[in-house]
Amino acid sequence: YGIYSSRRRRKIDTKRKCKFDIRNQAIEYPYKVAKLPMNRNLNRYRDVSPYDHSRVKLENADNDYINASLVAVKEAERAYILTQGPLRNTCGHFWLMVWEQCSKAVIMLNRVIEKGSEKCAQYWPTSEELQMSFTDMGFVVRLLSEEDQSHYTIRVLELENTKNINAILMSK
Repeated sequence: YGIYSSRRRRKIDTKRKCKFDIRNQAIEYPYKVAKLPMNRNLNRYRDVSPYDHSRVKLENADNDYINASLVAVKEAERAYILTQGPLRNTCGHFWLMVWEQCSKAVIMLNRVIEKGSEKCAQYWPTSEELQMSFTDMGFVVRLLSEEDQSHYTIRVLELENTKNINAILMSK
């Protein structure tokens, strides 16, 4: 985790430098909303919070907070939402965010359980149950198909807003 400086011919610890840079940015970019008492139980980890200026805000919920950030990549002309793996009490909020942001795909970069600890709640239906309801936010998620690959799985899901008649199809 180091690079060599061509000028001084000494090893620079890039890992330590990155942490220092992130700490400096935290002063510049606050994350006060994530630390509010009413939002603490909506965060999986104490030290992973969205910055106030780039956080996704829920529009149709009592509380607009979800641990998610909107990241625009100008070169790709795309925007992405980066979020924590939902907690059991935030799965409905997750699907509300997907609905409100008109997300077309969800890409999960971890397993539900890793090294014996839960990394996210099971927020999509399995092939045994085929559908899950999130009555707190008014969503039903249906599994339409599932295709196992060697290192990943492609699922096609249908998201229905039971408070609104429309439904969207998406890949996970």
